[in-house]
Amino acid sequence: MKSANLLEVVDLGRDLFVKHIIRPPIKDHIINAILSLLHIERDGYVINRSAITSCVDALSKLSDSSDGTTIYKRHLEPDIWRASEVFYKAEASRLLETCDALEYLRRVNVSSLIYRS
Repeated sequence: MKSANLLEVVDLGRDLFVKHIIRPPIKDHIINAILSLLHIERDGYVINRSAITSCVDALSKLSDSSDGTTIYKRHLEPDIWRASEVFYKAEASRLLETCDALEYLRRVNVSSLIYRS
């Protein structure tokens, strides 16, 4: 039975893990590693997607704030959005310079299908 103001052992362990292990600098290293792997994949190389998925799943289950916002939502997701914006703006500019309209549309459509999967 859970007492009114006491955390359960699992919750307390999770909070201690976040406070003493995940907080900087480890969190920053994990986020930078994920962003680096995404950049490597966008450059056309094969990466270990299951490693990224496992890290993202873990960060999606851990919170470092009292409002319950996950580490993923607060720290990783904004960085992914920024990196994606930079990458796709540069990619669009590059494709506009090197492709005709039909080829551009084909590549954009293929990229969006790959990204969704």
